[in-house]
Amino acid sequence: MQERLNQIIEKRGLTATKFAAMIGVNASTISHILAGRNKPGFDIINNIAKTFPDLNLTWLITGNGSMDNSPIQEEKNPVVTEPTLFDMEPTEKQNAPIMSDKNVKSEETRDPITSVRSLTKQTKKIKRIILFFEDGSFEDYEKE
Repeated sequence: MQERLNQIIEKRGLTATKFAAMIGVNASTISHILAGRNKPGFDIINNIAKTFPDLNLTWLITGNGSMDNSPIQEEKNPVVTEPTLFDMEPTEKQNAPIMSDKNVKSEETRDPITSVRSLTKQTKKIKRIILFFEDGSFEDYEKE
């Protein structure tokens, strides 16, 4: 399975560390699997399946078939993608002045996407978003 994980990482232009972050595991976990010291458990395979819905799990687990799901399977289970912050076009709200303490809305009524848009200039596009959590973990989203 380590060779198939290497193929996934290479085909998608990732590093082992980026791949680990995308599937929600420690980089050392992926490093151990790629080195052949450990085998991936159900949780890792499940995270890979969730992160890469177009990946053929039969291929991942057994090596049989092709890496990607066939077009017939994709038609039965179409992947609906919603626009992300990376896809959104600049709006007039981005030209608005940055909010001061006097006109900041309360947490309940503030729209986070509008807030992000109002803090960026119209000519700038978001390239990367990093979320830091109270438990010390983080999620890194980068436009590919």
